[in-house]
Amino acid sequence: MIQLSPHDLPVGQPLPWSLLDAEGNLMLGSGSVIPDARDLALVFRHGTVCRPDDMPDSGNETRNESGTHAGSRLAAGPLGLQVGTLLHVKTPGEASRAAASRLIGFVDQGLFVTWPTLGGRELTLQAGEDLLLRGFSGQAIHSFTSTITAVCRSPFRYLVLSGPAQAEQMPVRRAARVPTRLAAYLVENTDEAGARDEPPAAEGVDVDQHVMNGLARLGLMSDLSTGGALLQTSSPAPAVGCKVRLRFQLRTASLDSEITVDGWVRSVSASQEDAEFPAFGVAFDALGERELTLLQCFIYEQLLTSTRMPV
Repeated sequence: MIQLSPHDLPVGQPLPWSLLDAEGNLMLGSGSVIPDARDLALVFRHGTVCRPDDMPDSGNETRNESGTHAGSRLAAGPLGLQVGTLLHVKTPGEASRAAASRLIGFVDQGLFVTWPTLGGRELTLQAGEDLLLRGFSGQAIHSFTSTITAVCRSPFRYLVLSGPAQAEQMPVRRAARVPTRLAAYLVENTDEAGARDEPPAAEGVDVDQHVMNGLARLGLMSDLSTGGALLQTSSPAPAVGCKVRLRFQLRTASLDSEITVDGWVRSVSASQEDAEFPAFGVAFDALGERELTLLQCFIYEQLLTSTRMPV
């Protein structure tokens, strides 16, 4: 990753690359527009901002509304882990943070996984080594050990592992929330249609059009769950009860997906800790299956990343 300064980013023009935080998590997708200088300051408000070393691969481009990858129903393997599941990998006794891998297949009780990488570099591994792994099944975070039974280099580099042993699981509560630094476009519903018993105006909001016209605000989500989010903006917070629409990108299973959710402002922070960028809570309306699945996948991958693996 390449660290950026505010001077590296164009204001009012499409971004040439995606923006990442110091851990490599997606903040704002390429092609997005930072409306003005105050929004730019908000993006850098809580830490380092980076860009990828290289431009995104074609397989890592944003999926449109019809994308089905994250919502696909795939067969579950050992411990209920599905193909595509993010795995965190360490060697016993290793004190550094875990490397990242993906489950790409299984047979009997054996696992096929992509070669684990840490900071863009592949781990040095060989057949016969034991590994500590952790993955999320949709119900719980599973920790287990496996032995490398084969090292394969064609048609690409991957590992064959023995079936999980010494498995432990940690249930994940449904209302789990995670800290984030995700940027989101926010459009307020200022139409009075709701007072006339008509459908909320947010249903007809074209976020792209609002962005083009400079009417969409850029917010930074510092907390996210399937029920709502905590946002900061560079302008006054919307009134409690105001209907809003949020559009943002999530990176799940190494793919970037754009989602749009409707909600309403349920609280405004009275704290003066960061008065320049007011914070407020947004409660999401009922989510569609695709949006719910993507949010759940993102949240559980973040939980997996933040959960400490045994040394």
